[in-house]
Amino acid sequence: MRALALMLAVSALAACTGPSQVAATPPTVSYRVTGNDVAQAGVNAQQYCARFGRTARFEGLQATASGNIAVYSCS
Repeated sequence: MRALALMLAVSALAACTGPSQVAATPPTVSYRVTGNDVAQAGVNAQQYCARFGRTARFEGLQATASGNIAVYSCS
């Protein structure tokens, strides 16, 4: 029962932490964002690209039916 409560708590926190990763195929990564706010997505992209010894570069915002997608490349 404790494990279930812990999993629910972690899931709830994860939902509130910002943009969710949509796709990641090195050297690119994409995040679903709210409106045009790409600040946290940029931080996440930088952390993702750092794993490959690269830096994140914002490629643009794509509008989709389910929200905006911020696209980054690792260079």
